[in-house]
Amino acid sequence: MPINYLKKIQLGEFNADGYRLSPSKELESVIEGFYVFSRDPKDTTHLIFNDGFPVLIFLQNCQDTVTVTAENDTFEIKAAWASAGTIKNVYLKYNSHTSPIFIVRFYPGAFYQLFGLNVQHFRYNPVTPFEYIATNNNFSLEEFFGHNSIEEKIAFISTYVQNSSTAISRPQSLHKTLDYIHKIKGNSTVRNVTNDAGVNYKWLERSFLQHIGLLPKEYIQLQRFMHAYLELVRSKDVDLMQIAISNGYYDANHFLKDFKAYTGKTPMEYIRFQSQPYSC
Repeated sequence: MPINYLKKIQLGEFNADGYRLSPSKELESVIEGFYVFSRDPKDTTHLIFNDGFPVLIFLQNCQDTVTVTAENDTFEIKAAWASAGTIKNVYLKYNSHTSPIFIVRFYPGAFYQLFGLNVQHFRYNPVTPFEYIATNNNFSLEEFFGHNSIEEKIAFISTYVQNSSTAISRPQSLHKTLDYIHKIKGNSTVRNVTNDAGVNYKWLERSFLQHIGLLPKEYIQLQRFMHAYLELVRSKDVDLMQIAISNGYYDANHFLKDFKAYTGKTPMEYIRFQSQPYSC
């Protein structure tokens, strides 16, 4: 999702312009939360990132569009998109003053089961127009956008999930391990995670690939980078070495390498990019 929204979710920065709505008890093992964010019309371009939780992102109207720019590709998406997996150097530009943005954040694994997707789907298509997925799963975007209020849209999605014929399993051992990785903010190694969580490495690798589509190392790396990113963009005086070490990197060079891979820019280039009054 746009990393400016993910930042607010991670930090719990909610107000009238951006807030979270909890799913019903019946859906709380499938959906982590519903989110609504107003958008500053001057803010046109954002980095796309994923922290391991698949998301559906709906624009305000079915005719609204965004342009997605990856390293070797540029394409347009209308109405809604899905994203998950490892997203590197991908930016999104809004083509209209769409607001609010409605986000459905799923628990890892549940999304793939609900929509019958191979868990490797987002490895090669990290940002996918939702219409392709919806068409194959009897999710009517026309009906969804026929509802105007957020409450009606949440009710539509809740009914869709509850009426799904797919039995969604949630391996407890895997999710306890995921909770542990989130708790330590990715500041660990795979070996330490297996020791501290009390799980076998082979089981962990197999479970991640089967339910999440990522290797444990990749998932840990996403959490580590996300929290290092949060520290960077909130710092008044940027100390790359301190940020790197405090978030589990060996040194500043390892953090710089990750930062360039995920954003396509150095930390200082990215900060200057963010500070521009009009991104383009």
